[in-house]
Amino acid sequence: MTTTTTTRVFREIVGLPHLSPLWNNVCSSLLTVVYMKICLEISFNFRIRWHTSQKARRFAHISDAFILFFWPLFDTNHWSWRLNVLVPVVMAVRIFYKGAILRNPDDEDVRIMSHSSSPSELLYGPLQYKIFLILVGLYRFMSPEGAILVAAVGIGDGLAPAVGQNYGRHIYQMPLSNAKTLEGSVTIFMGTVVGIYIYFYMLGFTPILPLRMTLAYGAVAACVEGSTPGMLDNIVVPLALHFSIERVKEWEWMLPP
Repeated sequence: MTTTTTTRVFREIVGLPHLSPLWNNVCSSLLTVVYMKICLEISFNFRIRWHTSQKARRFAHISDAFILFFWPLFDTNHWSWRLNVLVPVVMAVRIFYKGAILRNPDDEDVRIMSHSSSPSELLYGPLQYKIFLILVGLYRFMSPEGAILVAAVGIGDGLAPAVGQNYGRHIYQMPLSNAKTLEGSVTIFMGTVVGIYIYFYMLGFTPILPLRMTLAYGAVAACVEGSTPGMLDNIVVPLALHFSIERVKEWEWMLPP
């Protein structure tokens, strides 16, 4: 299925086939707002029900990555397709305001998105993640590279902390990086691989990547995340993958079948 066919099918499902490109994109961006509002409410309920922010934080992180499923709704024949980043932009401004200006440790977003209830922590991982989604939505929109990057940072890195903290038994630490678990790194690897195939299928990208290439991208994401200093993984991992995309394609003949 081509991306054009996917776009048409998605638009027919949600009842947008006869709108002008501008209004189609406006309505599509409003759908992303509704989706994110629902996800935020679920995150808040997670924190209240389990009295911990860990599950809420992981759910919010991964649900942000699934915003790519709305990409086929946007019509690139009009500049307003860039409204696909409306939610990440609003969330980035909100996070910056609460982390740098409001600085209220009892704020709900601070409790969910930070590990230590420190407002300044929002300016690291959470803000970096929103900026990453903005850049992908603007410069890698409806592209295989965009899907690969979000699969690694959104799904792989989103699942890894939960697995590492709850089931991690084999701890290692690279120079300059925080302690990691082998179980968490394996989760990043597997989450990236599975995420790539999910995105390629849902976004209609053809041909599907060969398994050996997908495994290579998963390995890059896991190795880089495991050796990244501090709270910079949302910057370093996508950069490493970005510069690895073409290299993996060039070396495909060297990879085992």
